[in-house]
Order: sequence, then C-alpha cells, then structure tokens
Amino acid sequence: MKIVSDSDIGLCRSENQDVVMSEKINDSVFVVVCDGMGGENSGLDASSITAEVVLNKFIAGYDDSFSANSIRNLLISSLNVANSIVYNTANAEPEKYGMGSTCVAAFVDSATDTAHIVNVGDSRAYLCGEDFITQITVDHSFVQMLMDQGKITQKEKEEHPKKNMLIRAVGVEKDVDVDYFEVTLSGGRLLMCTDGLHGCSSN
Repeated sequence: MKIVSDSDIGLCRSENQDVVMSEKINDSVFVVVCDGMGGENSGLDASSITAEVVLNKFIAGYDDSFSANSIRNLLISSLNVANSIVYNTANAEPEKYGMGSTCVAAFVDSATDTAHIVNVGDSRAYLCGEDFITQITVDHSFVQMLMDQGKITQKEKEEHPKKNMLIRAVGVEKDVDVDYFEVTLSGGRLLMCTDGLHGCSSN
C-alpha cells in the first residue's frame, strides 16, 4: 500500500497550518490530516498537537485482532483525547486561547480493503477511481448546515461570505462530536485534504 503526501502554503497565507502524518502498520496504513483554524490564535500549534496525538493514540491502541467496531471506537477516542489536550492547552495558555483544528483521519485495513474514517471540521476524505471522485465526509461548516436545511443551493454555498466558518472543530469546546465512515475501496484510492485543495475552485 502506497502513501503520497504534499503540502503547499499557496499564495494567500504567510503560514501553512496544514499538518499530515502517516504510519504503516504491517500491510495497512494510518493517515491523519489537520488544518489549524484560520484567523485564530496558534492554529499551527492546534493542528500539530491534533495530528500527533491522534496518530500516537491510534498506533499505541491498535491490535491486528480488532473488529471494525473496535477500530471505530479507537479512532473516535483518539480524536476525543486530542480535543481535550488542545482545549486544555488553549485555556491554560492565554496566548493560545481560541485555537482549534480540523481533522480527518483514516485507517486503511489491507486485510478487508476497507477505509475507516473519522472527521471533525471541513477537512475531507474522497474515494477516487478511474472515472469518478466521491466525497465521503460531510463538512461541519455553517454553509453546509444551511444547505442541509434547504436554505441555500450548492452554488450559493460556494459563493457564501461565511463559507469558511466552522460549526465544529477540535479543541474549541470541551467535548466534540466525531463523524465516522466506513468505505470499501474496491481498487479505488483514498484522497484526504484540507480546504486549501477542495476549496481552491471556489476561491
């Protein structure tokens, strides 16, 4: 199984707050992608802490005998631990108050050809094939909420002045809700990215 990653600061920002970490576990892989909340204090600290904690927590807790439900629980608990650490750090250090991060993490089990995915915020996971690309995760953003409620269209979502406003992020609240997805790859590829990639067409 092959892992390829890249990150670019782009043309608009003075600091790249994206962090990607990965680890091979026998024939399987674990990948986590995080993005510090733009405009908030210490966004890079938040994304770095989140990625490192989620990766280390999962690696330390994983066992080859785990069922799909055990993998799900470990992924969610890893993100919950990261949320607590970022939240406590932000509240203990005044200069870091308000920091937060998005997170999308995936364990790709080679034995079952299954991707187990969790996310918070608007960093995404896609399933890609030769002639298709399908979004797996759902953004935790203000505009996604409006679209789910039928108040705006897809086109209005892309042009909305609050399109970058998140309603859920790691470390902002004491507790965080984590979404989980399970996808059979069937020869496809898993693409994980921040809004620096998936939002570039509408910027």
